[in-house]
Amino acid sequence: MRPGKLARTLLRLLAALAVLAAFVVLDWYPAVKELGRMRRDRSDLQRRLKDYGAMASGFVFPDREEKALFARGRAELRRALLPVDDDSAWIAIALLDLQAQSRKDRLPRVRFMVSGQAWAPELGTAGPARPDPLAAWLGNRQSAGIQEGCRIASDPGRFPWQAIVAGLEMRPGRRLASRPLAVALEAPLAALLDFVNHVSWGAARLEIVRLHLEARAPVPRAWLVLRGYYLVRGPSPWAVPEGAGSDDGLRVDPDSPLLWQRIDPSLFCEGGKRELPAGIP
Repeated sequence: MRPGKLARTLLRLLAALAVLAAFVVLDWYPAVKELGRMRRDRSDLQRRLKDYGAMASGFVFPDREEKALFARGRAELRRALLPVDDDSAWIAIALLDLQAQSRKDRLPRVRFMVSGQAWAPELGTAGPARPDPLAAWLGNRQSAGIQEGCRIASDPGRFPWQAIVAGLEMRPGRRLASRPLAVALEAPLAALLDFVNHVSWGAARLEIVRLHLEARAPVPRAWLVLRGYYLVRGPSPWAVPEGAGSDDGLRVDPDSPLLWQRIDPSLFCEGGKRELPAGIP
């Protein structure tokens, strides 16, 4: 075969191979890739169906004992909610609870503010006026944060316990109500933290909505916005509307340092730490 003719044959062969390669890349490869994706999706669906089937086969409807346990839980929740004649009665009970707890924890300075009102005078300050550094601290820099906390606590759209109280049969003639309350205190850090930990122990069923603490000040200071729940008779401006709030599931603070601490597994093992037998790598 002549060299020129051989070269033309090789060029034609290379051109045919190039066209075939382009056809494979542009047509076959996307189809093969899509088939691979579909196989992976099918495998994933089969795995999910298998898992769902295992869960469905292991599901057991609540028996009589479990239903009785749920009923006791609902009854206990109803008993925990304080029944009062009006909103003022609940405020009085809540303030008495907090005042008693502040005396028990030996707080030297503590003040209370009911939503929509001014700060009440410091306990034990009847008589001639005297300088009140706690009042000055509250008025200078903390007012905006406290008002924002009260607004959050008063917002029915942020009611966090909708899933718990939904369908709960209240006492006849009673409605669930929720009202905010603010507390400011100045005390040694140990006493201050004791009060924060004990604030929900009273009959008013208070929860902390917002907490601001200045531990490095010459005297540690803090303010808390609290929210209480109770059963009020008749109409009330603080009644929780039906279906208020939302059920967002478990609330976890992602910035909490507790979540980032390592846990020693031996704390949860009976009998203490056990070593592997010799010879096992």
